[in-house]
Amino acid sequence: MIKGTLIKRYKRFLADIELSSGEIVTAHCPNSGKLLGMPESSPVLLTDHGLGGTRKLRYTLQWFQDVQTWVGANTHDANRLVEQFLRQSRIPECAGYPLIRREVKYGENSRIDFLLEDGMQKLYLEVKSVHMNRDGIACFPDCPTERGAKHMRELSKIIDDNTKACILYLVQRLDCHAFSIAGDLDPQYAKAAEMAKDAGVMMLAYDMVLDPVVGQSLQKRLPIV
Repeated sequence: MIKGTLIKRYKRFLADIELSSGEIVTAHCPNSGKLLGMPESSPVLLTDHGLGGTRKLRYTLQWFQDVQTWVGANTHDANRLVEQFLRQSRIPECAGYPLIRREVKYGENSRIDFLLEDGMQKLYLEVKSVHMNRDGIACFPDCPTERGAKHMRELSKIIDDNTKACILYLVQRLDCHAFSIAGDLDPQYAKAAEMAKDAGVMMLAYDMVLDPVVGQSLQKRLPIV
């Protein structure tokens, strides 16, 4: 990845970045949220996909720096990382399932991020990427998400003796001591989350370290408050 400085983010998926060379480029920002946790003029890391090909934009915004912590801005990265952690049995609550499938249809026209299977036993696992820090508490979502509330409602309906459901909040930063639903930013999601919890949907939050030299690794489970 290459270094730069954020100038501005706009239209959700675009960000103007000043590279260390002084060149100003427009990068793809793969995050549908508001990215409220990304400070203005923050240092960022980009991937350079090179010239040519079918891509409209050469660069993709991957990480930003908030004080001393690198934070993952790419929501698509969360599923790739979680699959890696699952196959390494790094998440104890989701371990013991020999079959791991991605993007499996369920409910009413929905797809689950991961379906874990061990014979008749199934675990439906939905992953949410978290970047926002409020006074040491990681929070999700940072804007209304009807899709997220829909997932909560549908997961609540599939639980039975052989079927479990789980929401995993992957906190892509290392400076938080707990996780919380940001009910003030999306009351409907908070309500759906509470109903899902009452229905038996398991909720987990794990943080991780992002280091430009060492890479990305899962750290610890965070309490949900």
